[in-house]
Amino acid sequence: MEERDVIYLVPHSHYDAMWIFTKEDYFYINIDIILKKVVEIMEKSKGYKFLIEQTHLLEEVERRYPDLFKKIREFIREGRIEIADGEYVMADTMLPQEETLIREILFGKKYIREKFGVNVEVMWVADSFGLNAQLPQIYRKCGYKYVAFRRGCPELKPSEFLWEGLDGTRIIAHFFPLGYRAGLYLEKLEEAYAKLKKVAFSNHILMPSGSGSIPPQEETPKVVEEWNKKHRALMKIATPSEFFKAIEKFKDRLPVRKGEMYSGRYSQVFPDTASSRIWVKKNLRKFENWLLLFERFSTVNYLLGGEYRVEELNNCWKKVLFMAFHDVVPGTSMDTGYQEVKHDIDFLKTKLSYLTPRVLKEIIEKDSDGEDFGDVVVFNPLSWDVTNWVEVDLNFDEGQVYRIEGLRCGDEEIDVEVIRFRRYDDESLSYARIGFVANVPALGYKVYKIVEGRRKRRKEKDFIKIIGNTIETKHFNVTFSPEDGLITVTKNGKTIFRDGNEIVIESEIGDLYYHREDIDIPIKTEGCEGLQFGFFRIKNFWIEKSPLRRVINIHTDYYSVRWPYRYTERFKPLMWRHRFISFRKRIIVYRDIPRIDFITYVDNRHPRIRLRVRFKTDMKLPEYTCECQFGAVNRETNTYYFKPKDWKEKPSGVYPTLRWIDYSDGEKGLAILNRGNPENEVRDGNIYITLLRSVGILSNGSAGPVIPVPDARELKKYSFRYAVYPHEGDWRRAKVYRMGYEFNYNLVALQVPGNRKYRLKRSFLRIEPDNVILTAFKLAEDGDGVIVRFYEAEGSEVVAKLTFFKEVKDAKVVNMLEETNEEFEREFGKDVKVNKNVVEVEMKPFEVVTLKVKL
Repeated sequence: MEERDVIYLVPHSHYDAMWIFTKEDYFYINIDIILKKVVEIMEKSKGYKFLIEQTHLLEEVERRYPDLFKKIREFIREGRIEIADGEYVMADTMLPQEETLIREILFGKKYIREKFGVNVEVMWVADSFGLNAQLPQIYRKCGYKYVAFRRGCPELKPSEFLWEGLDGTRIIAHFFPLGYRAGLYLEKLEEAYAKLKKVAFSNHILMPSGSGSIPPQEETPKVVEEWNKKHRALMKIATPSEFFKAIEKFKDRLPVRKGEMYSGRYSQVFPDTASSRIWVKKNLRKFENWLLLFERFSTVNYLLGGEYRVEELNNCWKKVLFMAFHDVVPGTSMDTGYQEVKHDIDFLKTKLSYLTPRVLKEIIEKDSDGEDFGDVVVFNPLSWDVTNWVEVDLNFDEGQVYRIEGLRCGDEEIDVEVIRFRRYDDESLSYARIGFVANVPALGYKVYKIVEGRRKRRKEKDFIKIIGNTIETKHFNVTFSPEDGLITVTKNGKTIFRDGNEIVIESEIGDLYYHREDIDIPIKTEGCEGLQFGFFRIKNFWIEKSPLRRVINIHTDYYSVRWPYRYTERFKPLMWRHRFISFRKRIIVYRDIPRIDFITYVDNRHPRIRLRVRFKTDMKLPEYTCECQFGAVNRETNTYYFKPKDWKEKPSGVYPTLRWIDYSDGEKGLAILNRGNPENEVRDGNIYITLLRSVGILSNGSAGPVIPVPDARELKKYSFRYAVYPHEGDWRRAKVYRMGYEFNYNLVALQVPGNRKYRLKRSFLRIEPDNVILTAFKLAEDGDGVIVRFYEAEGSEVVAKLTFFKEVKDAKVVNMLEETNEEFEREFGKDVKVNKNVVEVEMKPFEVVTLKVKL
C-alpha cells in the first residue's frame, strides 16, 4: 500500500526589518499585531505552532515587552515556536563579504542560545536575492543541518536535494516551489498540495503558511482539523525541523546540486539590485573593510597587553549587519527608511575614525624595542607582505623639516611624492601630505624615517616614463588618447584591452529591482556610439608626474545636444547645450604596482540613466570568473542575448561579484577590481561595471508597490574607485584574489613622534602559501584565546602555515560559532600541528578553517 502523504503546514510571518515601511513601522506590525496575536492563539490552541526568523526583532520584544518575551520564551522551550534562520537580520547572501554573513549568524545564534537555550538547526532563507556558492559550508560550519530557501534554484524537481558547496560540503536543502506563501490561502490548500506533491522527493511535503508581515490566522487549527476529516493525506501544523527530520531518512537517495543558487528560471533573484542605490553598497564595503581592519589590530593590541573593546566592536558590527539586510544593501526599500542607514553610517565613521588611530598608536608604543628613530608608521591588515600605495598627512614644528626627499627603514630607502604642502615663514614645512609605495610585513607594520638629503639612485629596471602618448612601466604600457581620454593597455606585446575606462550612458526606465531600457543602443559612449544628438566634450586634460606614478586627469562634460547635430563630419559643432552630467577622471599608473587605479567623479543631474564603464578586449570566451564569498565561480558571458521562454525572470546579463572579476584566455587576462561597485557584465568581449542606475519608483508593481523613490534617481555627486590588473595566464596564476584584497584593504599610515626609537618592522601573523587568505582575527567570544579564520582561494589542496609573533600554547579547529562537538569533529575535524610559534593544518580546495588559538 502506498505510504500516506504528510503535509507540514508551517505558520510563519517573514519579518522585514525595513522595506516599504520604516523600521519602527515594522516593529509595530510584527510585535504589536503579529507576535501578540501568535501568543493569544497559542494560549487557546495547544496544537498551534509558529516560526520566528530574526533576533533583531526578538531583541526589541525583550526591550519593549518583557511579559510578552517571557511567554515567547516558554513556547520556544516547549517547541511550539521554532526559531529558524536565527540570524541577527536576514542578510542578502550575494553582496556582503564573507565575515558579515558569519557575524549575522554568530550574533543571532549567540543571543538565541543565551536567551532560550536552544540551537537553531534550520536556515530559513525566506527572501534573500539568490544564494552564493559557499553557503553549504558556511551553514554547516555554523551548526545548521538544513536549509530552506525561496529564490535561485535552477531545478524545480525534486524540491528536496543535497546542496554542495565549492569545497564539497553538503547540506540537506529544500526549495520553496510556490514560495513561502504556499499555504497562506487556507481556502486553496488542495491546489497548493497538488502542485507541491508533483515536485516533492517523498511523501513528506513542506507547506509554508504565511507571508511578509502577515498576521497569523487563528482559524488555521480548525482548517487543518477539517482537512484531515476529508483527505487521506495527513496535514499537521508543524515546524520546519519536523519536516527536515522526516526527510533525513532519504539523505542517501537525494540528488546533488552544486554551486550557487542564482537562477531566474523558477524564481526572481533581481540581479539588477546590485546597482540600485549604489551609495549603500559603497558604504557597506567601506565599513566592512574598516571594521575588520580595526578588529584585527584590536586583537593584536590585546595580545600586547592592551584593551579589546568588545562593546564598541559589537555596536559597530550591528550597524554593519543591519546594512547587510536583504532589503537594505540591495537598495530596494523606500527612501524614508534609509535615513536610519545614513545615521548608522555617520555613527560608524565617527566611531572608527576615533578608535582606529588610537589602537594603532597603542600598538606601536607597546611593541617598541628601540631599534631606530622614526617619523611614519605604516600598518598592513592582510596576512601576507603587501606592496601598495599609501598616503599620510604630516605636521611639523617650525624649523623641524625643510624638505622630504624620501623615507628610510634601516638600509631601505624609498621615493616619495609630495602631494601638497604648506611652509612657515622660514621656509620649513608646517604641513605635508606625502604618498609612497610601501612594502609592509604580513599583518604588521613598518616604521620609516624622513630623508631630507640626497638619496640612493634606483636601479635602472625600475622606471616609469612617457614616450609620445604612451606611459611605459616594467609591468605594461598604457597608451592614452587626449581626444577622448580612453586608454589601451599592452603587456609583452599583447593587447590586454583597448578604449578602456569608457563611460557608457544607457537608457533606464526600470525600477529598484530591474533595469529596463527602451532603446537597445547606448544613449552615448565616450567612443561616440549611440544616439546622434548628445556628445562628450573634454574641457581639460593633463598628466601629473612624479618619480612614483603618472596620473592622467580628464575633465569631461556630457551635453544632451550639440549643434549642428547632423553631418558633423563636415560641419563643426558651434553650440553645446543641456549639460546634466560632468565627469572628472583620474587614471593612476604606478611605477612599482602592477595595476591601474581609476577614480571617476560623477556630478549627475540626469535622471533615468544607467551609467557604466567599459573595457574592450579581443577575447570571445564563453565564461569569465567572479569572486564569491570564500572562493570563485564561473559565469556565462553574453547572457544578455539569452531569451528563454517561461522563465520567471529573464537573464539581464549582469551579475554581482565581491572584489574582482577576471576574463582570461589562459595566456593573457584582465581582472577588474571593485570597491563597492559589484555589478558587472561581459558581453561581446567587452567588460562592463555599473557605476549607478537612476530610477524613480520602487517597483513597477511586479516585485512590490509603485512607490516614488526620488532619492534613487541618484541626482548627486559620487566618486567611484575601481582598478584593472592586466596579467599573464589565468586568474590563479596571476593571484587575482590577492590583488582584489590589496585594492580593498588599504595600508594605513600615521605620523609618530620623531624623538623616540621604535621597532622598525613587525609581523604579528603571517599565513602561507599565497592562496590561503585570512578573513578574521579576533578575540574569542568566550575571551579564552583568539580566533583565526582563513580559506583556500584558488581550488587547490594545501598545507596552511600560520606564523605568529608569540609562541602558541594550543590550537584547535572549531566551527564558525567558535565551538566544537562530536558531530563537527566527525565531519570537519582535522589534525593541527603546533611547533613553537608555527601552526600547520591541511586544507581542501576552497575550504574555510576556523582555529581557536591560545598564545
